[in-house]
Amino acid sequence: MDLKLFPMDSQHCKLEIESYAYSTAEIEYKWCTSKEPNCSTAVKADANIELSSYKFTKICQKRTLASTSSGTYSRLRVSFIFDRDSGFYFLQIFFPASLVVVLSWISFWINRDSAPSRTLIGTMTVLTETHLMTGTNRRLPPVAYVKAVDVFLGFCYLLVILALIEYACVAYSKKKNEDRRRREKKTEHKPAPPTPDILHDVRLAECTCNAAPTSIIAVIKQSNRFCVSHSHIDIVSRAAFPLVFILFNTLFWLILLYKSKRLPYISEHEGDRCDAPDLH
Repeated sequence: MDLKLFPMDSQHCKLEIESYAYSTAEIEYKWCTSKEPNCSTAVKADANIELSSYKFTKICQKRTLASTSSGTYSRLRVSFIFDRDSGFYFLQIFFPASLVVVLSWISFWINRDSAPSRTLIGTMTVLTETHLMTGTNRRLPPVAYVKAVDVFLGFCYLLVILALIEYACVAYSKKKNEDRRRREKKTEHKPAPPTPDILHDVRLAECTCNAAPTSIIAVIKQSNRFCVSHSHIDIVSRAAFPLVFILFNTLFWLILLYKSKRLPYISEHEGDRCDAPDLH
């Protein structure tokens, strides 16, 4: 089984008929008459075939010649193509993984001072994605290559990890700003005037969010450098994370549908799903 495109993969079940002891000099197999050796009506399948995980799609038949050291032998080959029904995997894997990624974005709207809430959301989403990855691979046979579902779950896992790292950057930026404010307060030695001074108030340029203003002009002129309640990193992440996820999904599904030949009007012709041309 080839699971590179799982869960949009197709499986080919082959059946070969070949003479064991008689070469083409003595016997030659044909699907139909000599005039039409590869007629499409030679092999038929019941149209009502139903499988739990696959959908019967096509029959490919061909006539080839197998050359060995003992001679050339006639061979008939028929291939039954089954497309995997991916509806179950959308509900059990892709939709939950996408929902967990969306839930990780909630932390971008939570106040940066709420460290327990944001840390809990990030940790739970990472653990959930880990459970989805391990549970999915546990159902499938171990293979040495990367499957399509591994690419999707791996990118979802990367996004929730980055969402958790994003809060670490926000917390670090907040600490740096607080340290800078403490240093600026220590270097400032401007005692508050005992009486309102209009000329002095006009020249005020320091943040007075935590201090009572001395006049109306001082309130108008106060700076808000340290009064922002939302981090600029959070504001950028609110738009960047969804855009990246939408772009990834668009490219991922277009490429996967094209490679699995399930993309309408763009995929290759249905006949190309069969093997190479026959040998005579």
